[in-house]
Amino acid sequence: MKQQPPTPTPLHTKPPLLLTQAELQKWLKVSRMWVRMRLADDPEFVIRCVVDISTPGSSRQTLRFSVSAVAAYLGIPADEVADLAVA
Repeated sequence: MKQQPPTPTPLHTKPPLLLTQAELQKWLKVSRMWVRMRLADDPEFVIRCVVDISTPGSSRQTLRFSVSAVAAYLGIPADEVADLAVA
């Protein structure tokens, strides 16, 4: 049986920029309450923007927020996101 060669990972693919809750608050200039309300009351925000980076099987969550997904969800212009990625 002939083995398939491994599929190369494209070089231009960068991992998504993820922010902690504190970094998200600073970027958006919002309060902790705003973020908590989004997590509790906005399932679309959670599905599209929140990434849990905890170890599989862990009972604790380690939440991060995808910059590109948050920007798209909230309608933030791409140039503001690019400025954040450079900073």
